Amino acid sequence: MKKLLLSAQFFLFVVFNFFLLLAGYQLVSSTDTMGRLGYADPVYNSQEEYDPSLRRLNSISKLTAYCDSLFDVGQQQSSNSVSYPEIATDVIRKRFYHGYSLYGLNKNYMAMALSKMSIPGLSAIVVPDDILKYPFAACSQQSIVLMKLLQNKGYATRSVGFSGKITGHFTFETFYDGSWHYNDPNKEPDVNVLKAYNNPSIAFLNQNPDILQKAYPQYSKEYVMDVFTTYTYGAVNTFPAPRAILFQKVSLFLSYTMWSFFLLAFIWVRKKYKKLCLATAHKKAIQFPVMKPVISSSHYPEYQNSLGLRV
Repeated sequence: MKKLLLSAQFFLFVVFNFFLLLAGYQLVSSTDTMGRLGYADPVYNSQEEYDPSLRRLNSISKLTAYCDSLFDVGQQQSSNSVSYPEIATDVIRKRFYHGYSLYGLNKNYMAMALSKMSIPGLSAIVVPDDILKYPFAACSQQSIVLMKLLQNKGYATRSVGFSGKITGHFTFETFYDGSWHYNDPNKEPDVNVLKAYNNPSIAFLNQNPDILQKAYPQYSKEYVMDVFTTYTYGAVNTFPAPRAILFQKVSLFLSYTMWSFFLLAFIWVRKKYKKLCLATAHKKAIQFPVMKPVISSSHYPEYQNSLGLRV
Protein backbone atom coordinates (compact mmCIF):
# COMPACT_ATOMS: atom_id res chain seq x y z
CA MET A 1 0.00 0.00 0.00
CA LYS A 2 2.85 2.37 0.83
CA LYS A 3 4.46 1.80 -2.56
CA LEU A 4 1.15 2.45 -4.29
CA LEU A 5 0.64 5.73 -2.44
CA LEU A 6 4.23 6.77 -3.11
CA SER A 7 3.79 6.10 -6.84
CA ALA A 8 0.50 8.00 -6.82
CA GLN A 9 2.21 11.00 -5.22
CA PHE A 10 4.88 11.05 -7.91
CA PHE A 11 2.30 10.75 -10.70
CA LEU A 12 0.03 13.47 -9.30
CA PHE A 13 2.96 15.82 -8.71
CA VAL A 14 4.16 15.44 -12.31
CA VAL A 15 0.66 15.91 -13.77
CA PHE A 16 0.00 18.90 -11.50
CA ASN A 17 3.13 20.64 -12.77
CA PHE A 18 2.29 19.74 -16.38
CA PHE A 19 -1.14 21.38 -16.23
CA LEU A 20 0.24 24.32 -14.28
CA LEU A 21 2.79 24.95 -17.04
CA LEU A 22 0.08 24.75 -19.71
CA ALA A 23 -2.09 27.25 -17.81
CA GLY A 24 0.88 29.60 -17.46
CA TYR A 25 1.68 29.23 -21.16
CA GLN A 26 -1.87 30.27 -22.02
CA LEU A 27 -1.55 33.40 -19.91
CA VAL A 28 1.69 34.63 -21.50
CA SER A 29 1.45 33.31 -25.07
CA SER A 30 0.31 35.31 -28.08
CA THR A 31 -2.81 34.51 -30.10
CA ASP A 32 -1.24 35.51 -33.41
CA THR A 33 -1.24 31.81 -34.30
CA MET A 34 -3.42 28.94 -33.17
CA GLY A 35 -0.57 26.96 -31.63
CA ARG A 36 -1.71 23.55 -32.90
CA LEU A 37 0.95 20.95 -33.54
CA GLY A 38 0.83 19.61 -37.10
CA TYR A 39 -1.70 22.22 -38.23
CA ALA A 40 -0.68 25.27 -40.26
CA ASP A 41 -2.67 28.49 -39.98
CA PRO A 42 -4.77 29.35 -43.06
CA VAL A 43 -3.05 31.71 -45.51
CA TYR A 44 -4.65 34.72 -47.19
CA ASN A 45 -5.31 34.03 -50.88
CA SER A 46 -5.01 37.70 -51.96
CA GLN A 47 -8.49 37.57 -53.51
CA GLU A 48 -10.81 38.33 -50.61
CA GLU A 49 -11.53 41.83 -49.29
CA TYR A 50 -9.22 41.37 -46.31
CA ASP A 51 -7.82 44.45 -44.56
CA PRO A 52 -5.01 43.60 -42.08
CA SER A 53 -5.43 46.97 -40.33
CA LEU A 54 -8.79 45.81 -38.95
CA ARG A 55 -7.12 43.12 -36.83
CA ARG A 56 -7.16 45.68 -34.04
CA LEU A 57 -10.90 44.97 -33.77
CA ASN A 58 -10.29 41.94 -31.55
CA SER A 59 -13.46 42.03 -29.45
CA ILE A 60 -17.18 42.58 -29.98
CA SER A 61 -17.00 45.88 -28.08
CA LYS A 62 -14.23 47.25 -30.32
CA LEU A 63 -15.98 45.99 -33.44
CA THR A 64 -19.24 47.62 -32.36
CA ALA A 65 -17.55 50.93 -31.61
CA TYR A 66 -15.91 50.93 -35.05
CA CYS A 67 -19.18 50.15 -36.87
CA ASP A 68 -20.95 52.83 -34.81
CA SER A 69 -18.37 55.40 -35.89
CA LEU A 70 -18.82 54.52 -39.57
CA PHE A 71 -22.60 54.67 -39.23
CA ASP A 72 -22.45 58.06 -37.52
CA VAL A 73 -20.33 59.44 -40.35
CA GLY A 74 -22.82 58.05 -42.87
CA GLN A 75 -25.72 59.64 -41.05
CA GLN A 76 -24.06 63.02 -41.34
CA GLN A 77 -23.88 62.62 -45.11
CA SER A 78 -27.42 63.07 -46.42
CA SER A 79 -26.59 61.28 -49.69
CA ASN A 80 -25.55 58.13 -47.84
CA SER A 81 -28.38 55.62 -47.44
CA VAL A 82 -26.35 52.64 -46.20
CA SER A 83 -28.00 50.78 -43.31
CA TYR A 84 -26.19 49.66 -40.19
CA PRO A 85 -26.33 45.95 -41.15
CA GLU A 86 -24.77 46.79 -44.52
CA ILE A 87 -21.93 48.67 -42.82
CA ALA A 88 -21.35 45.85 -40.34
CA THR A 89 -21.34 43.24 -43.12
CA ASP A 90 -18.79 45.23 -45.09
CA VAL A 91 -16.54 45.49 -42.01
CA ILE A 92 -16.68 41.73 -41.38
CA ARG A 93 -15.87 41.00 -45.04
CA LYS A 94 -12.69 43.03 -44.59
CA ARG A 95 -11.93 41.89 -41.05
CA PHE A 96 -11.49 38.18 -41.94
CA TYR A 97 -10.25 35.97 -44.71
CA HIS A 98 -11.53 32.42 -45.05
CA GLY A 99 -10.15 29.65 -42.83
CA TYR A 100 -11.21 27.81 -39.70
CA SER A 101 -9.93 29.24 -36.43
CA LEU A 102 -9.41 26.47 -33.89
CA TYR A 103 -8.38 26.33 -30.25
CA GLY A 104 -4.77 25.30 -29.63
CA LEU A 105 -2.15 25.18 -26.90
CA ASN A 106 -2.15 28.94 -26.44
CA LYS A 107 -5.92 29.21 -25.94
CA ASN A 108 -8.16 26.51 -24.46
CA TYR A 109 -5.84 23.52 -24.89
CA MET A 110 -8.48 21.40 -23.14
CA ALA A 111 -10.95 21.93 -26.01
CA MET A 112 -8.24 20.94 -28.48
CA ALA A 113 -7.37 17.76 -26.57
CA LEU A 114 -10.97 16.67 -25.95
CA SER A 115 -11.97 17.31 -29.57
CA LYS A 116 -9.14 15.06 -30.77
CA MET A 117 -10.48 12.29 -28.54
CA SER A 118 -14.13 12.77 -29.53
CA ILE A 119 -15.59 15.15 -32.17
CA PRO A 120 -12.97 17.14 -34.14
CA GLY A 121 -15.32 20.06 -34.75
CA LEU A 122 -15.59 20.84 -31.04
CA SER A 123 -12.35 22.84 -31.19
CA ALA A 124 -13.67 25.10 -33.98
CA ILE A 125 -14.18 28.39 -32.12
CA VAL A 126 -17.76 29.64 -31.66
CA VAL A 127 -17.19 32.22 -28.90
CA PRO A 128 -17.42 35.59 -30.74
CA ASP A 129 -14.66 37.36 -28.81
CA ASP A 130 -12.32 34.40 -29.33
CA ILE A 131 -13.04 34.28 -33.07
CA LEU A 132 -11.98 37.92 -33.28
CA LYS A 133 -8.53 37.06 -31.94
CA TYR A 134 -7.57 35.68 -35.37
CA PRO A 135 -7.49 37.17 -38.89
CA PHE A 136 -9.20 34.13 -40.41
CA ALA A 137 -12.60 32.58 -39.81
CA ALA A 138 -14.90 30.12 -41.57
CA CYS A 139 -18.35 30.96 -42.92
CA SER A 140 -20.13 29.96 -39.71
CA GLN A 141 -17.63 31.83 -37.53
CA GLN A 142 -17.90 35.08 -39.49
CA SER A 143 -21.69 34.82 -39.35
CA ILE A 144 -21.62 34.16 -35.59
CA VAL A 145 -19.62 37.35 -35.00
CA LEU A 146 -21.86 39.45 -37.24
CA MET A 147 -25.06 38.00 -35.79
CA LYS A 148 -23.84 38.78 -32.27
CA LEU A 149 -23.00 42.35 -33.25
CA LEU A 150 -26.38 42.99 -34.90
CA GLN A 151 -28.36 41.33 -32.10
CA ASN A 152 -26.59 43.60 -29.60
CA LYS A 153 -27.79 46.53 -31.70
CA GLY A 154 -31.40 45.32 -31.52
CA TYR A 155 -31.71 43.56 -34.89
CA ALA A 156 -33.39 40.18 -35.25
CA THR A 157 -31.32 37.55 -37.05
CA ARG A 158 -31.75 33.94 -38.14
CA SER A 159 -29.18 31.51 -39.47
CA VAL A 160 -29.32 30.02 -42.95
CA GLY A 161 -27.68 26.64 -43.44
CA PHE A 162 -26.98 25.31 -46.94
CA SER A 163 -26.51 21.61 -47.72
CA GLY A 164 -25.34 21.31 -51.30
CA LYS A 165 -23.85 18.18 -52.82
CA ILE A 166 -20.56 19.94 -53.55
CA THR A 167 -20.19 21.55 -50.15
CA GLY A 168 -22.15 23.06 -47.28
CA HIS A 169 -22.30 26.73 -46.32
CA PHE A 170 -23.53 28.90 -43.44
CA THR A 171 -24.93 32.44 -43.60
CA PHE A 172 -27.77 34.37 -41.98
CA GLU A 173 -30.47 36.96 -42.53
CA THR A 174 -31.25 40.20 -40.72
CA PHE A 175 -34.72 41.66 -40.26
CA TYR A 176 -35.14 45.40 -40.84
CA ASP A 177 -37.39 47.71 -42.86
CA GLY A 178 -40.17 45.14 -42.59
CA SER A 179 -38.41 42.21 -44.29
CA TRP A 180 -35.53 39.74 -44.08
CA HIS A 181 -32.21 40.57 -45.76
CA TYR A 182 -29.52 38.08 -46.75
CA ASN A 183 -25.96 38.37 -45.36
CA ASP A 184 -22.94 36.36 -46.54
CA PRO A 185 -19.70 37.96 -45.27
CA ASN A 186 -17.60 34.88 -46.05
CA LYS A 187 -18.27 34.17 -49.75
CA GLU A 188 -18.62 37.90 -50.45
CA PRO A 189 -21.44 38.23 -52.99
CA ASP A 190 -21.52 41.26 -55.27
CA VAL A 191 -22.70 44.16 -53.11
CA ASN A 192 -24.03 46.18 -56.05
CA VAL A 193 -26.18 43.31 -57.31
CA LEU A 194 -27.73 42.75 -53.89
CA LYS A 195 -28.20 46.45 -53.24
CA ALA A 196 -30.03 46.84 -56.55
CA TYR A 197 -32.72 44.57 -55.07
CA ASN A 198 -32.58 46.08 -51.57
CA ASN A 199 -30.43 43.24 -50.18
CA PRO A 200 -33.19 40.62 -50.60
CA SER A 201 -33.72 37.38 -48.70
CA ILE A 202 -32.29 34.05 -49.80
CA ALA A 203 -35.85 33.00 -50.71
CA PHE A 204 -36.05 35.89 -53.20
CA LEU A 205 -32.67 34.97 -54.69
CA ASN A 206 -33.79 31.37 -55.15
CA GLN A 207 -36.99 32.55 -56.82
CA ASN A 208 -34.78 34.54 -59.18
CA PRO A 209 -31.83 32.26 -60.01
CA ASP A 210 -30.43 34.70 -62.57
CA ILE A 211 -29.97 37.27 -59.81
CA LEU A 212 -28.49 34.61 -57.51
CA GLN A 213 -25.91 33.71 -60.15
CA LYS A 214 -25.07 37.37 -60.76
CA ALA A 215 -24.56 37.85 -57.02
CA TYR A 216 -21.78 35.23 -57.06
CA PRO A 217 -19.85 35.89 -60.30
CA GLN A 218 -16.67 34.35 -58.85
CA TYR A 219 -18.31 30.89 -58.85
CA SER A 220 -19.60 28.75 -61.69
CA LYS A 221 -23.31 28.42 -62.42
CA GLU A 222 -23.22 24.76 -61.40
CA TYR A 223 -21.58 25.59 -58.08
CA VAL A 224 -24.07 28.36 -57.24
CA MET A 225 -27.14 26.31 -58.14
CA ASP A 226 -25.86 23.38 -56.10
CA VAL A 227 -24.72 25.15 -52.94
CA PHE A 228 -27.26 27.97 -52.54
CA THR A 229 -30.55 26.30 -53.48
CA THR A 230 -31.01 23.83 -50.60
CA TYR A 231 -31.26 25.62 -47.28
CA THR A 232 -32.91 25.67 -43.86
CA TYR A 233 -33.58 28.49 -41.41
CA GLY A 234 -32.58 28.57 -37.77
CA ALA A 235 -34.74 30.00 -34.99
CA VAL A 236 -34.81 33.79 -34.69
CA ASN A 237 -32.20 35.29 -32.34
CA THR A 238 -30.98 31.84 -31.31
CA PHE A 239 -27.30 31.05 -31.05
CA PRO A 240 -26.53 28.48 -33.79
CA ALA A 241 -24.18 26.32 -31.68
CA PRO A 242 -25.44 26.29 -28.06
CA ARG A 243 -23.79 23.00 -27.07
CA ALA A 244 -20.47 23.93 -28.64
CA ILE A 245 -20.26 27.27 -26.83
CA LEU A 246 -21.12 25.60 -23.50
CA PHE A 247 -18.43 22.98 -24.10
CA GLN A 248 -15.86 25.64 -24.98
CA LYS A 249 -16.60 27.78 -21.95
CA VAL A 250 -16.34 24.79 -19.60
CA SER A 251 -13.16 23.52 -21.27
CA LEU A 252 -11.62 26.99 -21.07
CA PHE A 253 -12.32 27.05 -17.32
CA LEU A 254 -10.69 23.64 -16.98
CA SER A 255 -7.71 24.78 -19.06
CA TYR A 256 -6.89 27.32 -16.37
CA THR A 257 -7.88 25.30 -13.30
CA MET A 258 -7.12 21.64 -14.06
CA TRP A 259 -3.82 21.87 -12.17
CA SER A 260 -5.64 22.70 -8.95
CA PHE A 261 -7.59 19.41 -8.97
CA PHE A 262 -4.38 17.41 -9.24
CA LEU A 263 -2.79 19.54 -6.51
CA LEU A 264 -5.69 18.76 -4.16
CA ALA A 265 -5.44 15.07 -5.06
CA PHE A 266 -1.68 15.15 -4.38
CA ILE A 267 -2.21 16.75 -0.95
CA TRP A 268 -4.86 14.14 -0.05
CA VAL A 269 -2.66 11.21 -1.12
CA ARG A 270 0.30 12.77 0.67
CA LYS A 271 -1.66 12.91 3.94
CA LYS A 272 -2.77 9.30 3.52
CA TYR A 273 0.85 8.25 2.91
CA LYS A 274 2.14 10.08 5.99
CA LYS A 275 -0.63 8.60 8.15
CA LEU A 276 0.20 5.10 6.94
CA CYS A 277 3.92 5.63 7.59
CA LEU A 278 3.19 6.82 11.14
CA ALA A 279 0.99 3.82 11.87
CA THR A 280 3.66 1.44 10.57
CA ALA A 281 6.33 3.11 12.71
CA HIS A 282 4.22 2.62 15.86
CA LYS A 283 3.81 -1.08 15.13
CA LYS A 284 7.56 -1.59 14.66
CA ALA A 285 8.53 0.30 17.83
CA ILE A 286 10.51 -1.80 20.48
CA GLN A 287 8.39 -2.60 23.51
CA PHE A 288 10.41 -2.33 26.76
CA PRO A 289 9.09 -4.24 29.87
CA VAL A 290 7.71 -2.15 32.69
CA MET A 291 10.12 -2.20 35.70
CA LYS A 292 8.51 -2.35 39.15
CA PRO A 293 10.39 -0.88 42.13
CA VAL A 294 11.76 -3.47 44.68
CA ILE A 295 13.18 -2.75 48.16
CA SER A 296 16.36 -4.73 48.85
CA SER A 297 17.37 -5.31 52.52
CA SER A 298 21.01 -5.76 51.60
CA HIS A 299 21.21 -2.31 50.16
CA TYR A 300 18.92 -0.63 52.67
CA PRO A 301 19.75 -2.08 56.19
CA GLU A 302 17.83 0.65 57.91
CA TYR A 303 14.64 -0.94 56.60
CA GLN A 304 15.45 -4.40 58.04
CA ASN A 305 13.44 -3.94 61.22
CA SER A 306 10.49 -2.48 59.39
CA LEU A 307 10.46 -5.54 57.11
CA GLY A 308 10.85 -7.93 60.11
CA LEU A 309 14.10 -9.41 58.85
CA ARG A 310 17.05 -10.63 60.97
CA VAL A 311 20.69 -10.38 59.88
